[in-house]
Amino acid sequence: MKTKSLVSRRQQRGLIQWPSERQLAEVSTRLARMVKVGVRWEADGDYFASGDLAYQIQEILRATEELLKKSQRLKR
Repeated sequence: MKTKSLVSRRQQRGLIQWPSERQLAEVSTRLARMVKVGVRWEADGDYFASGDLAYQIQEILRATEELLKKSQRLKR
């Protein structure tokens, strides 16, 4: 019976679960903090860790930019 009630609740909400505005803001805040940490690591001479972190954040930004471009094309 529990499974049936879970399915019916999911159907009421829809199958796609979009992130909330709060979740998006939290991720943005955390990424900004990570940048500050990476800058500190670099200043302390840890170029491997800071470089890796910078690369990963740049990849997140590239993927986000690509997603934004795709969404603009879909609007047309």
